[in-house]
This record gives sequence, structure tokens and C-alpha cells, in this order.
Amino acid sequence: MTPSKILETLLSRSLSNLSSKKSKKYSPLIISNIDVLISNIDKNKSLVSAMVTSVLKKICNPEQDIRLHRADFDGGYSARSLDTNITTPFFKKHFPKYANKESGFLSMATRVQIPWTKTDGNKIKTRASKEFMNSFLEILDLIENNKIKPDDTLIYLFEKLHSLSLQQQRIFNEAIETSSFVEVISINAVLSMLCQHFSMPSSSRLPVIAIYSIYEQLFRQMKRYENKVLQPLNVHTSADKHGYGDIEVWNDNNTPFEMVEIKHNLPINQNMLFDIVKKSAKTTIERYYILTTAKKNFVSKKEEDNINKFILKIKKDTEMEIIANGIVTTLKYYLRLIDDYKKFINDYTKNLIYDSKNSTEIKAFHILKWKDILIKSQIR
Repeated sequence: MTPSKILETLLSRSLSNLSSKKSKKYSPLIISNIDVLISNIDKNKSLVSAMVTSVLKKICNPEQDIRLHRADFDGGYSARSLDTNITTPFFKKHFPKYANKESGFLSMATRVQIPWTKTDGNKIKTRASKEFMNSFLEILDLIENNKIKPDDTLIYLFEKLHSLSLQQQRIFNEAIETSSFVEVISINAVLSMLCQHFSMPSSSRLPVIAIYSIYEQLFRQMKRYENKVLQPLNVHTSADKHGYGDIEVWNDNNTPFEMVEIKHNLPINQNMLFDIVKKSAKTTIERYYILTTAKKNFVSKKEEDNINKFILKIKKDTEMEIIANGIVTTLKYYLRLIDDYKKFINDYTKNLIYDSKNSTEIKAFHILKWKDILIKSQIR
């Protein structure tokens, strides 16, 4: 079988196991180590992809030492090529939340020239926890020493991923159902709900989704956005973004028109504006918003004054308008422009779920918290 067919077959076997509810007896060594990887997958999807690629290689070529993941190792192979061509497309198809954009072999831990042996692997500098790396290396070592079966390893992993996906889908469905019954009567109520949500840990993505959801409303009712294109909400990593902002509006002739960049808990300073001017030079961008979630929007009053003078100069020199502001003030202004707060709440919920399905930025606890906020908003 081709590598792609092998993965599809193993996934099919895992789904069959789950649907039949027959408890297959896996090695405790597989269970304990895979469970560690799954419980930490949000922060380590590249290494999980690398593990799948390595185990797949062992199934395809049993004689290959899969710990030698680079072609420039003596006896090694190009794991990155296999990951890019086979594993990443497989994850995008079946588990998009945990798929890498191009390959799992672009992170510091996966591209480093260190074999994934238990001895050498401990030298890898990575953001992954020690427990995670120990399990990652342990799986490869156990397979190389014929102590666990590679196909069982992947089948159990796919069982856990599918179960996790079903659990998340239940949360998504409950949030959508809850939002459909919400009645919002004032701007202040909407702002209160959003501010509660933004106060959560790991919340830098939430304001981006809120502003994007506002833009969806503005596109339906404002003449300014006739014949404009609101670009899809992109995964919130520097590698996955367009070249201009977190939110992008383009002309229908495929040229940039209006951009929004959102800083999380960072006061606006002149260097941020310098960056905007640099990347917007020689473009058709007419307006650029730079917004912050920081309570103090600017570093100081003096800095704010200097920024406002600089903005006026840019407008005079280039005709591009830069608007520097706080996220809450901007949301309040935008909400005054839209007609249907309920539709905005529904769009925000929908976009949270879309983002959560396709990246690890929005986590299950963000969706659960939003559902709780929705419910409490209706208690009078």
C-alpha cells in the first residue's frame, strides 16, 4: 500500500474499533505515552505530526531507523518530505485543528540536526514539556526495539484524536444552540459579554474574531464595502497570515484596501506605526487600524501626541489613514453602526467555532466560557 493508503486504512480500523465498542487491548506502553501526547497536543502539534510520520515510515520501511529523521544523517531519511506530502494532507483532511500549514518539520525541535534517540533527544531545545518529549522519544525507541507495534501505535492515536474531535463537536453544537436563543438589547450588554470573554487566559485571538465578526455585519450594510472582499479569517500565526494585518479587506481587483492589526496587552508605540508604514509602502491601502487590548492604549501621553502627529504626516504624504485606538472603544463605535446585535453574537460564536476547528488558538475552555456568558446574559 502507498503511505497515504496506510494512514487511511489505520484510521478506518480505529473508527471501526470505536463504533463496535470493542475494547482492543493495547500495550500499556502505547497507552501511557500516546495519552501524554494527546493531552498536550494543543501546544505540540508539530511533534505529534512528526511522530506519526516516523511511525508511518517504519511501517513502509521496517529496516529504517526512524530516529534518524534527516537525509544528512548516516543511514537517515527525509522525514520532512514524507510529512509534507503525506502526513500533513492527512491531518488537514481528518483532523484539521491539529494540522500544520505545510509540515510539522518547521519547528525548532523537528528541524534540529539531532537524532531522536533517548540519549541525544534530550539535547533538543524545545518548548515542549519534559514529559511530552520523554513520551515522544520513548515511542520511537520502543518501536525501534520491537517492544510495541507501529500500526497499533497509530490506531490508538487515531482513536484518541477522533474521540477528542467528537467531544469538541458536542461543545460546538451546544454553543451554537445557546447563541440561537440569545436576545441582546444594548451595546453595553454586548461589550460586557465580550470583555468577560477577552479576560480569559490565552485570549489574544478573541478580539481578532470579534472585530472580524463586526466586519461581516458592516459588509452587509455599509456602502464603503461595496465591491470589496473580506479575506477569510486566517490562522493566527505569523507564517499563516497575509502580509498586512490580522483582518484584511481587499478591492475586487485583488489589491489591498483596508487592514486591521490587533495588539494584545501591548500599548501602541511609534515603532508599531513605523512597521505599518514600511509594509504598506507602495500599496493601495487606504486605511489601517492598529488596535490594542491594553488598558492604557498608549505608552504615555507624550507618545500619544507624537503618534497623532506622525499619523497626520503619513496622511499628508501618502493619503493612507492610520487609526490607533483601544479595542473596547473601537468595538463600541462599530456596534453603533450595525443593526442586528443578535446576528453579531451568532457570527462571533460561529467564527469562534470555525477557528477552534482549524487551529489550536481557540481552545475548548474558550467555547465553554462563551456558552456560559451567553446563558448568563439572558438571566434577568
